[in-house]
Amino acid sequence: MDVKMINNAFLNGLTVEVWRAGELIGSGRIVEHTKDFIMLDDGDFYSKDWCELVIC
Repeated sequence: MDVKMINNAFLNGLTVEVWRAGELIGSGRIVEHTKDFIMLDDGDFYSKDWCELVIC
């Protein structure tokens, strides 16, 4: 997962989609991110190892 893209989306309040195995599993704004996880404004955590983020 691209760290620059995550930081850009986080700092600018951009909406992202979270995909896993070709299936949309979540969307929203990033409110917190660590080395291993991101948390969206819907309160769900997603592992950076098994998901792909797309900026909407």
